[in-house]
Parts: sequence; C-alpha cells; structure tokens
Amino acid sequence: AAIMLLPGPPHELKAMFTRQCLPRLERFVPKLVILTLVMRVAGMAESDLDQTISPVYKKYENPVTTILAGDGDIQIHLRARSATEGEASALLAEVAGPIELLLGDRIYSRNGEPLEAVVGDLLSKHHATLSLAESVTGGWLAQRITSIPGSSNYFLGGFVAYSKKLKSELLGVSEEILEHHGAVSKETAEAMAIGARRRTGSTFALSITGEAGPEPSEKVPVGTVYVGLADAAGCLVVHRQFFGDRARIRVFATQMALDMLRKKCTLVAV
Repeated sequence: AAIMLLPGPPHELKAMFTRQCLPRLERFVPKLVILTLVMRVAGMAESDLDQTISPVYKKYENPVTTILAGDGDIQIHLRARSATEGEASALLAEVAGPIELLLGDRIYSRNGEPLEAVVGDLLSKHHATLSLAESVTGGWLAQRITSIPGSSNYFLGGFVAYSKKLKSELLGVSEEILEHHGAVSKETAEAMAIGARRRTGSTFALSITGEAGPEPSEKVPVGTVYVGLADAAGCLVVHRQFFGDRARIRVFATQMALDMLRKKCTLVAV
C-alpha cells in the first residue's frame, strides 16, 4: 500500500500529480484509453434535458454520462474507457448520436467551446460584424464577446445606455417610445438594436433591456428581459421571464442574446 500526500494549491497539485503520482499509479492499473466528449446546450432547464436524454444514457455504464448545469448553459460530459482509441470513440458515438438527434440545434458545441466562441466562429465564417446596445447587462455581453481571442475581427463595439437619456441620445430611441412603452419593452429593445446597427454599420446588432431587480424600477416584474437582433432584413425581439438574483438574470440575458445570434447565423448566410 502507498499513501500520497499532495499540496492544496491547484497549480502545485496538478504538476506533482502528473509528473510523480500518475506514473506510479499506472503500475497498478491496466492501460486504458479514456476519451471525453463535451456537448453544451442552451435554452433548456436541467430537469427537462435530463428527462429528454436519460432514456438513452441510462442504458450504458460505459461511457459514463454526467450533466453539469450552469445559468443558461448545460454541459453533457460523456467519458468512455476502452483498450484502444478506436473502441473508445465508437462507444462515445453510440451514445452521442441518439442524444444529438433528441436535442437538435439546442446543442451549440460538441467540443466544450463556450457560446461566445461558437458565435465568434460563425461571424468570422460569414465575414459578418457585430455591435451591441446594452442596458440591464451593463457591458457584460461585450465582456463575454471580447474574452475570445481574435474578437476584434468581427466585434465593432457597443453602447452601455443605462439611462433613458442615453438611450435617446446615443441610440435614437424616441421619447415617445420611452414614455408610452417604458425602457423595458419590446419597442425599446427594437429601437436600441436598430440604433446600434445604424451608428456602427455592423452586419448584426444585439440589444438587451430588462429588469434585474432586486426591486423593480419599471412597471414590469423582476426578471423581465427583451433582446433585440437587428440586421438588414429588420429586427426580431424576443421576451423572456427569468427567475433568480440580479447576477443570474443578467447571465441568462447574455446567454439568450448570444443564442439568438447563433441561430440566426446558422440559418441565414450573410
């Protein structure tokens, strides 16, 4: 028997485990190839996803299926073990195929990439550009997009128009819209997206307006979000009602906006 004691800090532990512990452990276990496939899903609750795909993955002990849920994002990890890489790949495909058929375009990534990276690849592929008009998310969407290396190739910039005054002055949202419909409305989201696209000349423009709480400032429930997506053909606005604290609602809003753009880019060639 052997006891191995490792330090707590991850940057020290990982190096020591890889260089010192793993070679020793491999002497006591048979050589196996372990392959992992990570699918990422948007627009579903964890319970709904599990109910949909559990009839598939529960039939198999190998690969092992793990579902990891985040705010607006779910990861499905499939981990297969076998004597050869070919056999492990075949085991993964046997489970992944039926899951992909069940979930369809809700799967946005099959290699673990985050949604902002997938959207960036699609924009680059279509030689398209993007601008933003954010209110409730306060620049969070721009942060996600610019976290991807090379995003300057497609992201032109954005406006954080938090006040009604700046919505009007920067994005051209009329006082009539703000007075009659409010800052959190379909009409305002539409005007914000159209205004951002007009100001920047981008192929696409996304807008987000909503109420993240904890107390409502407009006459709308906390969690109300409107996302606008403008292009040369016009502007689509989608409304959602999210639940949770302020941070969670804002994350859901950015995820919703990115997924709208992903679906637009996969359905329409720019």
